Amino acid sequence: MSSATTGPHDQGRRLILVVVALGLALLFVGSIIYRLQNPSLTMQARTSQSTMAMNEIADMMARLDNEPNHLPTLMALGDQFMRLGSWERAAVFWRRSLAVDPTEDRAMNGLGVAYYNMDQYSESAEQFERIVDINPDNYRAHFNLGMLNKYYLDNPEQGRFHFERVLEIGPQDEVLVERVTEELASPAPGGGVPE
Repeated sequence: MSSATTGPHDQGRRLILVVVALGLALLFVGSIIYRLQNPSLTMQARTSQSTMAMNEIADMMARLDNEPNHLPTLMALGDQFMRLGSWERAAVFWRRSLAVDPTEDRAMNGLGVAYYNMDQYSESAEQFERIVDINPDNYRAHFNLGMLNKYYLDNPEQGRFHFERVLEIGPQDEVLVERVTEELASPAPGGGVPE
């Protein structure tokens, strides 16, 4: 049953709701006004980080003018462009690094990641295969090969091999081991059933 009359308790509740709603509205309006008066709060931090990265890149490029095959500088440029998400530029410096030292696994890894982000999956897998050829116990390269083969190269059996290899190596990385275990238990894309 409902009552047509409102008691003092109902009026108090309504008053509290009105005061809370008014307070929230004032807070919202105040926030908008503050943002309009201070528009560069978050953009300034991004701009300064980007400017700092570009300054570092310019300094490293100047160093390469004097010593074009300086491996640490080439690799640092690869890292910088990776952080910026400039995969093509990163790949240039990873390839130059490998021209200086064809066995540099960090450069192979960087190039593999760059190729992956450019949707060049076969080329990416080639780099991780090179790492495994040099260091058969590099579990991260095996993991990357497992993912590439399972999801991008339509070779789930080869993916399974690399995932199993990660578990054989037994890394201390619990998160990675858990992920590998999940990958082994999940079906391959296209409806394949895990063995």
